[in-house]
Amino acid sequence: NAASLPFGISGREVRAMTYETVVAATHGDPVAAEEVLEHFDSAIDGLCTHAFVDEGGHTEYGVDTQMKTEMQGRLLAAMLHFTP
Repeated sequence: NAASLPFGISGREVRAMTYETVVAATHGDPVAAEEVLEHFDSAIDGLCTHAFVDEGGHTEYGVDTQMKTEMQGRLLAAMLHFTP
């Protein structure tokens, strides 16, 4: 059910990822790695979303792109150390 999904992911957004894709990504296949990043994109966006306050004191929520890039880099590094 949607209540057990990670923050930032709705049930409609969950896409299956094949075992073959995971194995290819762990072996450095750039196409497979991109597919893994796309698979986790919504979850990463949810984790990297926070409030930004402008000079006028108005609060807006958005994705911290620097944090997102760092998390994507950590995911890519973890893929290369993962043993399927």
